[in-house]
Parts: sequence; C-alpha cells; structure tokens
Amino acid sequence: MSDHNSRETLVRAASRLFRQKGYSGVGLTEILKEAGLPKGSLYYHFPGGKAELADAATRWAAAWLEGLLNRTFGAATRFEGGALATCEAIATAVASESHVPACPVLSILQAAPVEPALQATAQEVYGRWTDCLEAHAVRLGHPDPRAAAFVLHIKLQGAWVIAFAQQSNAPFAALAEDLRRSV
Repeated sequence: MSDHNSRETLVRAASRLFRQKGYSGVGLTEILKEAGLPKGSLYYHFPGGKAELADAATRWAAAWLEGLLNRTFGAATRFEGGALATCEAIATAVASESHVPACPVLSILQAAPVEPALQATAQEVYGRWTDCLEAHAVRLGHPDPRAAAFVLHIKLQGAWVIAFAQQSNAPFAALAEDLRRSV
C-alpha cells in the first residue's frame, strides 16, 4: 500500500470510529485494527498522534460535507430549495450507514478541553460551513444571507445531534418537512 493510501486509510478509519464512538471512546489500537495497518504507519503519517489524526479525519469529513453543500445548493434556484436538498442529502448519507454517525465536528468537540487544537479545528470547520451556506444565500439573492446560513447550520446540526442520539433519521425527516413548507 502506498504512503498516500495508508494515510487515507487511517483518516477514513479514524473518521468512521470517532463519529461512532467519539474521540475519547476510540483508541489508537482500534483505529489501526480498523485500518489494517501497523502502528508505525500511524506515527509516520501523524507524528502528533491521536489528536493530529483526529484533526485530519475531521477535516477530511468536513471537506466531504462542504462538497455536498456545494452540490445541493449548486442545483438550487432558491435558498430554501437548497436547504431542503441539503437536509435530504445528509439524511440519505447517514441512513446508508448501519449506525447513524455523529457529525464529524461533534465527534471531536468532547476532547477540546484537553486538546485545544481540536477546538480550533471545530471552530474553523463550523465557520467554513456557515460561510459556504452564506455564499449560496448571496448567490441565490436571500435578503439576509448570513442569518439564513447560520440558522440553517443550527437546524442541520440539531437534527444531526438528535439523529445520532436516537439512531434514527426521523429528525432529518422532521426538518425536511419543516423546510418543505418554506419552498
């Protein structure tokens, strides 16, 4: 396996496990077992250990979600339609997994008191998502793009937290129904 593939395998395995069990609920041995890689691979790619790997895993999953935002809003003609399409796309993505995963950022936030760099990563990623939504709101002519972006981000995040807690897609369905009324 190439160095790039080993790194990518570690990042994906860590993201999946952190989103299932949280940062503190996953050890390096479990990540390595899930990735099928030796311990040396971890420290070769992530000399900063678990926190550095968590940062990379969060950023990888965050980029996936930002791509999803751009795809769903890219096809929209109104902000409300993009919001609904985004909610439905996230619901479909999390429903395709056997276990509803936590939001990629939520999975590292619990570690913030002992890993301040992860707090900074969370703030950066959340900011990028809101900025992405705001850019689409501006493009689609929303009268208050920043507020619309921030409120949608709050709604999506709330639905995701409750979906994770309930292990159910029902919160996304309820949010989609609410968004559908505004389309």
